[in-house]
Amino acid sequence: MILYVWKYNSTAGTYQKQAIVDNAISTIWVTRFQNAGEFELFLPASAEIRRLFYSYQYEVFVTRDDSETVMIVDGIDLTTDAENGDRLTITGRSGEGILRRRVISKQTNFTGTAENCIRALIDQNIINPTDENRKISNFSLGTAQGYTDTIEKQVTGKNLLDVVSEICAAYDYGFKVTFANNAFVFDLYKGVNRSTGQTANTPVIFSPDYENIGNTSYRYDKTQFATAVYVAGEGEGSNRKIYRATYTGFNGLARREIWVDARTESSTTEDGELTPAEYTAILRQQGKEALRENMYTLDFSGEILDVNAYTYGVDYNLGDTVSIINEYGIQGTAVVSEITEVEDETGYRLIPTFSEWSV
Repeated sequence: MILYVWKYNSTAGTYQKQAIVDNAISTIWVTRFQNAGEFELFLPASAEIRRLFYSYQYEVFVTRDDSETVMIVDGIDLTTDAENGDRLTITGRSGEGILRRRVISKQTNFTGTAENCIRALIDQNIINPTDENRKISNFSLGTAQGYTDTIEKQVTGKNLLDVVSEICAAYDYGFKVTFANNAFVFDLYKGVNRSTGQTANTPVIFSPDYENIGNTSYRYDKTQFATAVYVAGEGEGSNRKIYRATYTGFNGLARREIWVDARTESSTTEDGELTPAEYTAILRQQGKEALRENMYTLDFSGEILDVNAYTYGVDYNLGDTVSIINEYGIQGTAVVSEITEVEDETGYRLIPTFSEWSV
C-alpha cells in the first residue's frame, strides 16, 4: 500500500501532504459499516519517521489513493531491538472516530426520521454547537438520503459516536466520514443486496466450492443474548414508569431479561411537558436499542483468495448483503460489516467479516 501522510501547515491554515510511506513492514487497514475503523503501521524506526507522525496540537492524517477512508494518528510506539532492529508502530482510528470526541452535552429530544435525528445530533454537537469551542469548522453533512424510518428519542450525556452507531444498527444504515479538499464530510448509506434469490443485482457468493475463500472463522455465542427488556424511566418506587418489551415466543427457560436504567429520560423538557404517549415512545426506543445491542453473536470471517472472482469496491462493498457457504454446510446471507486489509512480507490479504446473518 502506498500511504500519504498529512500534517497541518499553520502558515497556509490547511492540511497538506508531507510524505509518502511505501516502506512499511506491515500495514493493517480496517474499515467498518457502523462504527469507526482503525489502522496499524509497522515501520523501521528513525527520528525522521517519528517526527513525521508526531504532532501535539494538530492531527496527523493517513490516506490512500485507492480508499476514501482517512485515518487519524492516535499513537506512536517505539521499540528498540539490537538484534532485529528498532521498530515504530503507528496506530489510530478512521475519520468516523471524530464523533467519539463529542458528548451530547445537553438534553436532546427528537421526533421524526432516524436520518434527521442523526444529522441533528451531529449539527448540534460538531457543526453548529452553542459553544464555539466545540465547533469543527471543516466538518459538514453530506446530502440527505431521504430515509423514512421514524424515531422518538431523548438522549443526554452519551458519546456521539455510540449514539450514531446505535441508531444505524437499529435501522441498517452505514455511515462514513471522508476527507477531501481539506474538509470532512459525514454521510449515511445503505448496502446493496447481492445475495442469491434476488434479481436486481448480480449475486456474490463466497464458498470453498467457488474457491474464493480460504481460512475461515465462525462464531456463535448467546452469552449476552436478551429476549426481554424492562426500561425503567422517571419516578420512584411503585410510581416509576417502566416499559416492558419481549420477543414473541421466548417464554420460560428461553426468556432472558435485562434491565435498562433510563432515569435520565425525562418527561419534562426545554420545550415543555411530554405526553404519556410521547414519553412511552422514548422508553420504547431505549428498549429496542437495548435488545439490539444484546443480540446473540453470529459472525463469519474468511480470507478472500485472489482468484479474480470478485473485486472489493467493484463487485461488492462494505454494508452489502452477500451469500456465504462454508465447508461445514453453514450457509446463509450476511452483511459485510467489516473489511480488514493486511499487507506484509507475505503479500496482500483482504479479510471481510460477515454479520447480520440470516438463513
